[in-house]
Amino acid sequence: MDDNNTSLKEVVAAYLRNHPEFLDDYPDILEILQLDHRTGVAASLIERQVEQLRHKNQDLSRQLNRLVHVAAENEQLMTRLHRLTLSLMTLNSRKAFFTQLGNSLLNDFKADILQICLFDKELADEAGKDVKHIQHDDPDVEQFSTHLERNRTVCGRLNENKLEFLFGTKARWVQSTALVPLGENGVYGMMAIGSSDAARFYPGMGTLFLDLLSDVIANSLSDSEVQEQRRSA
Repeated sequence: MDDNNTSLKEVVAAYLRNHPEFLDDYPDILEILQLDHRTGVAASLIERQVEQLRHKNQDLSRQLNRLVHVAAENEQLMTRLHRLTLSLMTLNSRKAFFTQLGNSLLNDFKADILQICLFDKELADEAGKDVKHIQHDDPDVEQFSTHLERNRTVCGRLNENKLEFLFGTKARWVQSTALVPLGENGVYGMMAIGSSDAARFYPGMGTLFLDLLSDVIANSLSDSEVQEQRRSA
């Protein structure tokens, strides 16, 4: 058994002597080698290991910096959402509510264009000219059913028909969109935020801010329904 082991070691050693580039082709082996600092050969390989680890640490540092940057952005967004929510709570007018909402999104969220669509005509009329009324059974609305049923914000590029329905003549400038259902499965309608930057809204991006903002809007619309029911009782 010992002879076989010795023979195998010699084969491996001979192969490495004849193929010094072997570790260049298989750098992952460097990460698991057990080496002694006291020999000159070991010192050479250790330097290679250190170099490998240095590169990995640099990658980890870049990843950590990205996470810190994202965390800082999220903190800023949550602060803005908190301030916006407090300001919206003080408004008694439906029109003032949606005007303040639109201004905040266009300025704080750096959107190029905003379109809010509501199924309830009375609510849409009260919200002002910047809010669009749409029929729930409108054939053009059917194309958004999949987005609304996801019950969360969907980001990315929309096809030409959807863009024209949402943004009209301004659709040609929109390269990426965040589509936000209002209420569960979009029961109240939807909000579309468009950008001329194709990379501004992309699939997989974080949407917590917009999902929470959707809840704020839905709660406001829900309160109006309750008040209307009380007036009718």
